Amino acid sequence: MRKKLLFLSLPFLLFIVFAQAQDHVWDFGNDVANFPVGPAFSDTQVIDGLTLVAGGSSFGTVEPNSGTWPDGYSSTNRFKSEGNSSVDASGLPTRRYMEFPITGPVSVKLWFRFSGSSTPRAVVIADNTGAEIVRFDSVGDTDRRYIEADYTGSASSILVFSEGNAVNYYKLEVSSTLLSVDDVNLTSEIDVRSVKNQVFVSNVSSNVEINVYNITGALVKTLKTDEDLNFQLEPGIYVAHTISSGKSQTFKLVSY
Repeated sequence: MRKKLLFLSLPFLLFIVFAQAQDHVWDFGNDVANFPVGPAFSDTQVIDGLTLVAGGSSFGTVEPNSGTWPDGYSSTNRFKSEGNSSVDASGLPTRRYMEFPITGPVSVKLWFRFSGSSTPRAVVIADNTGAEIVRFDSVGDTDRRYIEADYTGSASSILVFSEGNAVNYYKLEVSSTLLSVDDVNLTSEIDVRSVKNQVFVSNVSSNVEINVYNITGALVKTLKTDEDLNFQLEPGIYVAHTISSGKSQTFKLVSY
């Protein structure tokens, strides 16, 4: 009987080890042992299980930059990407990106900050097939932000990179504990899309703040609603940033 119980327990123990192996935090803002202040990482290397793929003039300069995020996280330093990741036609970066392996469903959270420049840029989390998991397009500010999402696909690794221009990284977390049902709904229900010069906000189920920025990063419209609505925009390219219960999403809009 004892031997039988041992065999029954083994799969459960393997499951625990399997799940915990995916739980990891890379704190660029405070872990000076792994990410010391100093010269940029010039060669591709693996640090604490995270592959830093170099390329371009430099990648990953760690320098002092303290601050506190809305969720309470505080940093002492920042990890500057020193440029974009040169994304190819398949949606995969070719330089200046991070990659870590996964063996099953995970949630991923990234703390970051843009420089405030109006130059279009975005921070992206994707799998190694090029499929986007979550992204945030710059709205031309320097606000401290984080994005998070579940990944339940079958890829073997996840990549973190920037499109268009540089981004500052502060902390990256992967967990085998997926987000709550409420969190998943918040990141998937609201939809903002443009049809000619009309913008439609749909699937609203709670109070939502909507900020619309033009291509230069200037705020052109702010709305608050707890129900679906639509409005007009002058011809141009915009970014709509929605906030609901502390969670945020961004949407590209083209009005004509």
